[in-house]
Amino acid sequence: MGTAQQRWWDRLSIQKKVWVVLLLVVVPLVGALATHIVLVNQLLATEKTRHDSVLAREQTQVLRRLTVDIEDAFRGYLLTRNKAFLTPMKDAEQKLDGAVAESIVRLRRVPQVSADLTAVGARLRELLASKHVLLARIERGETAAVLKYVSSGEGLALSDHLRTELRLLEDQLEQHIDELEGEAVKLSTETYWGLVAVLCLGIGLGIAGVRLLTRSLTEPLGSVRVALRQVGKGEHEAGAAALQSVRSGDEIGQLARSCEDMITRIRAHLRELEVIQQIGHEINTIGPDGLEGVLKRITDQAVQLTGVDVCLILSRNDRMGCWIIEAASGEWNDQLRKTVLLWEELPVSVQAYESGSAAIGENLRNDTRPEVMRRNLIGNSMLAIPLRAEGKPFGVLALLRDKPAAVDWNIRLSVSLAEEAAVAISNARLYDAAHEKEQRVSARLRTLEHMAEMLAHDLKGPGERMGELAAVLRRTHHGQLDQQVDKWLRLIEDNSEELSDRIESLLALARVGGRAASVEAVDPNLVLDHILKLRAGELEKHRIRIERHNPFPIIAVHRAYLHQVLDNILSNAIKFVQGVPEPRIVVSSHEQGNLVCFTVADNGPGIPDKLKEKVFEPFVRLHPANVKGSGIGLTIVRRIVDLYGGSIWIEDAPGGGCQVKLTLPLLGAMTASTRPTETEMVRSSSSLGGSV
Repeated sequence: MGTAQQRWWDRLSIQKKVWVVLLLVVVPLVGALATHIVLVNQLLATEKTRHDSVLAREQTQVLRRLTVDIEDAFRGYLLTRNKAFLTPMKDAEQKLDGAVAESIVRLRRVPQVSADLTAVGARLRELLASKHVLLARIERGETAAVLKYVSSGEGLALSDHLRTELRLLEDQLEQHIDELEGEAVKLSTETYWGLVAVLCLGIGLGIAGVRLLTRSLTEPLGSVRVALRQVGKGEHEAGAAALQSVRSGDEIGQLARSCEDMITRIRAHLRELEVIQQIGHEINTIGPDGLEGVLKRITDQAVQLTGVDVCLILSRNDRMGCWIIEAASGEWNDQLRKTVLLWEELPVSVQAYESGSAAIGENLRNDTRPEVMRRNLIGNSMLAIPLRAEGKPFGVLALLRDKPAAVDWNIRLSVSLAEEAAVAISNARLYDAAHEKEQRVSARLRTLEHMAEMLAHDLKGPGERMGELAAVLRRTHHGQLDQQVDKWLRLIEDNSEELSDRIESLLALARVGGRAASVEAVDPNLVLDHILKLRAGELEKHRIRIERHNPFPIIAVHRAYLHQVLDNILSNAIKFVQGVPEPRIVVSSHEQGNLVCFTVADNGPGIPDKLKEKVFEPFVRLHPANVKGSGIGLTIVRRIVDLYGGSIWIEDAPGGGCQVKLTLPLLGAMTASTRPTETEMVRSSSSLGGSV
């Protein structure tokens, strides 16, 4: 394109460019297609005429054969007097009318050939009638007259004339068919090359249109895409250079200009964000100085970032209805920290606090209201931004300038700083509160643990002494006590023993998670092997069959805890399958995402639905008279499972009995939310015990 044409083209919108390209491509292509369609229609018309001519020629041949059949049938009969020779003539008589009518119809479709087939048909009927007359005379015995007529050649002349006329018509149709074939070949050639020309024209115009659109649309869009990709990689200079190559005035050019402006703004915002991020990291670092150190770092960084003279952090005291200066920048902090200001003394801060958006005040030293008592502190101008926590304001970040600024306030940067400051203050307050609460809770727990140990010791001693005293009385006065007294003494011994067991179980439950320890990679197969080895005698005594399905995956727990969990659950299953025909316990597992679900199923009497959750409570026993235990084993199991973020529940087993299911984390699948804290880590398994 020339320079003027290029400028004209660049000024067009994308829609107009597309229409121009479509017109340049479609109009010539439509004209070529129209010409091709005309040629195709001519070819089809020629083929149709040729087809009709062929059919007309065939019908002419049929009429000529009928003429020959009539003449030959009559002569054969005349020579032999055999009526079988008359059969072709009878067939010709039946076909004559239809053949004549069909020939007339076919010949009408070929207007280039002229012939009076109606007259030919009449002469054929006349020939047929004359033959019938001669046949009738032969049958009457006038054979000599008939032979005389035949010898004269009059009948043969009529037949020859008809055949000649039909032969001429057939030759004429043959010549016309040859002409049509030549014309069809010519039109076919023209149609073929016309189609080739249309395809070539379409391809050429398509390529030209695509190149034009590519130059006008695809290449500029590609430049914009490359620029945006470079911007995404942080290469802002290269992105801006790529956009400068797009100079069209269409929508893509406008997009390129918008992208250039966007890159400029992004670069400015990134610089601000880098500063804010750095400042946010510094002010959010909670050190030994706690909240006070965070507040001091916020004010100092705000002064350094915004170039103001003083920065104040003001908090609203709802009880007194005033401002309290929590921190100030530089040397002002020692002078102003915890200073109380009247609510009306800082109207700009009040406006920011109540409106929830930044507020600016200028010429503040000219404020002559009597409640403004610290004009030397306020300065000449102020920018106040509300500080929010959970959507509610709790104070204001105030930026002060002593003299009018040469540039406007950077409100966006100041608001970002205030947001970071609000988060840092909230975190610091939560940290201080949590630290203080943790200290109180830790002290309280230590006190409670000490009291629990003392109480357990104080309770365990008298209980054991009561049992021992009852045993001494029974041994000393053996045979001297009546049956009732002896029964009471035995009851005292049993209650003493049960009291001691319950105290030990409570201490074991309280010790769960009492010492810090790290989780380890534990193979449940080895733990289960060890448990079954320890209980081999009990299993053999009661003939209990243990089935293990699927190899267990490695899990992230504490070996002692896993041993305690599986041992308690298997102990319960062993107790409740005793006395059942063919007692059986099945241990299996399957993975559920990041967890492993263990299942211990038995074919015992099962657990009623209303008790399936209650059995996890302390001291709940299903059959206290028949099954020994303290009733706290499943309580310990649930607490251990809870340490790892798992769950435990009981279901009915297929075919009867019950199955205990629990989930524990796969190795590498524990998250911070499921990992036991230091105060929840496992103590050695020797401190745990008990069963349902």
